[in-house]
Amino acid sequence: MEAVRSGTEEVTYPDRISQLPNDLLFRILSSIPVSDAMSTSLLSKRWKSVWKMLPTLVYNENLCPNIGSVGFDQFVGRSLSLHEAPLLKTLDLKLRNQSDSLDSSIFPNIRSTLLEFSIKSTDYPCYYSTLRFPNDLRVFQTLVVLKLQGNITLDVVDSPVCFQSLKSLYLKCVSFKNEESFSKLLSACPVLEDLFLQRLCSVGRFLFIISVPSLQRLIYNKEQCYYSDDEAILEITAPSLKYLNIFDRVGVFSFIEDMAKLVEASVKVNLSKNEKLPKVLTSVEHLSLDLYPSMVFHINDRFISKQLLHLELNIYDNFRSNLLLSLLKDIPNLQSLKLNHTHPNYTVEDQPCSVSGPSSVPECLSFHLETFQWIGYAGTIEETEAAVYVLKNARCLKNATISLHSRGTENDLMMIKELESMSKASTMCQLLVKL
Repeated sequence: MEAVRSGTEEVTYPDRISQLPNDLLFRILSSIPVSDAMSTSLLSKRWKSVWKMLPTLVYNENLCPNIGSVGFDQFVGRSLSLHEAPLLKTLDLKLRNQSDSLDSSIFPNIRSTLLEFSIKSTDYPCYYSTLRFPNDLRVFQTLVVLKLQGNITLDVVDSPVCFQSLKSLYLKCVSFKNEESFSKLLSACPVLEDLFLQRLCSVGRFLFIISVPSLQRLIYNKEQCYYSDDEAILEITAPSLKYLNIFDRVGVFSFIEDMAKLVEASVKVNLSKNEKLPKVLTSVEHLSLDLYPSMVFHINDRFISKQLLHLELNIYDNFRSNLLLSLLKDIPNLQSLKLNHTHPNYTVEDQPCSVSGPSSVPECLSFHLETFQWIGYAGTIEETEAAVYVLKNARCLKNATISLHSRGTENDLMMIKELESMSKASTMCQLLVKL
């Protein structure tokens, strides 16, 4: 209770915030810097231990001005040692300055109840914080999610750390002391299921070995920059993989084992460097990939399984209708087809080539295709030929949605009129043209 004087009378106000349940107080304290949350322990006996029971601690170096002469690393380490360890489940560190003492100042104060740990470094590009893991294997015994992002160099060559419960690992634009640091980190994750890797552009050759029998989801891409001698090579052994997403048009990929459990894949690579890649897609039901004329040079056999039901293609200004139709003949059970034409403001380099169309109507058009979607339709000769062919031969088509790439009101109206006048093999087809 708080008492104040009003004239000659003493007025007492109830301390309502202290009566709130702990869950609500935790939400309030989680929205302010940890240093301020710790200061609330001085308010009253009720508040003395509230911050120590927070299940989530977020340390942001940019938002910790009240730590005095103590360095950020030391402040984090000391405050963690005061926290009620069994209650802490999520720890999030946002670094501003370079740090080489994370493993000595902070890690020893993390107890074995932590479930999620995140470190993000936003220092200048030329300064990297070295991250090693301590010899105390109990520190990360219960960790389920680990996220590392930014200017961090991983050095785990000599560390015996074992993330025995880790299911999800996110590595975004971090560097590695050497190739062995990357492979050893993964080998320390015996039950890993999800891996997100956004690699830095490398200068020279760098080999990423991903050998994780338990891995089910792999998302891999590279940062948006380019070096002429960037040569990343991935060797992947993941027999349990169900979802694959690759976006790296300069990388080289080698799949050591078949992936019979793979159900969904999105692949944006240079097939001239990865001619064997399509053969690992034999079990997919959902597939997204780039479509460009020179694919005819790199796809000599029927590589797509009869199990493929949903296909999404990214097409460019060099789109050829015959290549699309040639591809469709190898997908007999396809039910859904989506074309994305983004019309980039740069030229997509590719080898000119001629592609022969199918001698007969693809089986998927005659018996299975139900949904057709085209985004960025510009009404070119090649695009018009493809649209006419699909609508004219897709006997089971139920929905066709075509979104136009606007070229001016007059041209748009002409395209709409042309599309709506196209004959349709399916009497139940609903055609929707969108501007």
